[in-house]
Amino acid sequence: MTTNVVVTGGSSGIGAAVIARLLGAGCDVWNLDVSDDVPEKVTAVHCDLADPGGVERALIELPSRIDGLISVAGVAPGAVPDVQVVAVNFLGVRLLVEKVVSRVSDAGSVVIVASSAGRDWRDNESTVKALLDTPDYESGLSWLDEHEHLWEGNAYKFSKQCAAAYTYRAAGLGRDRGVRVNCINPGIVETRLSPSFRSMLGEATFDYIVSESGRAGQPDDVAAVAEYLLLGDCGWLNGVEITVDGGYHAGLVGGWISPPP
Repeated sequence: MTTNVVVTGGSSGIGAAVIARLLGAGCDVWNLDVSDDVPEKVTAVHCDLADPGGVERALIELPSRIDGLISVAGVAPGAVPDVQVVAVNFLGVRLLVEKVVSRVSDAGSVVIVASSAGRDWRDNESTVKALLDTPDYESGLSWLDEHEHLWEGNAYKFSKQCAAAYTYRAAGLGRDRGVRVNCINPGIVETRLSPSFRSMLGEATFDYIVSESGRAGQPDDVAAVAEYLLLGDCGWLNGVEITVDGGYHAGLVGGWISPPP
């Protein structure tokens, strides 16, 4: 039986690298993206995670049985209004996961790609929890509007904190059927979004992190981990955040890398 995998954001960057690996493994792939630019063998489904109605329409085009879902799609800081950053990077991710999980086959896998920018979500736990506690997309938007003083101006980091933290809740959604939900937190990876992250961090900090990481990551560095989480023999791995950054965070914790000056 063919393995069916749904990818979001697979038209470029990390998502495209994931799709290349999935095709190499013989999977049938559906790509949810605002762009239809995908390899010939991939089914393109137009979907904007900032539009909950669009997510609902996209679901109609997905197969009834899904063996894996990986949510890569995201928007960079400054590319769109702050509320849309959180809508795409978290609210849309949550909506899709919760709508799709019932279709994920027993022992299937869900992967959320967040960011090393969100790895420290526990430092902002009360605010993150408040948004996670909203029951649906619309109430999430209302919360953002009513509490913009808590997150505006730091929308990207906040959105990725929420995505990473949500992993722990989502890990229980299909646990009775062996469905696993794990999270990847990439460090600095060379994609078309890199200029936005350079601007967000500042030139000096961006270059320092890349230098101390050994090099900038490549999309396939993250895709390799994603492939393992989706297709590998790791059936007891559930509710885990994996930081993929060349050891930069480990160096900060271990003291062999100094924080950016």
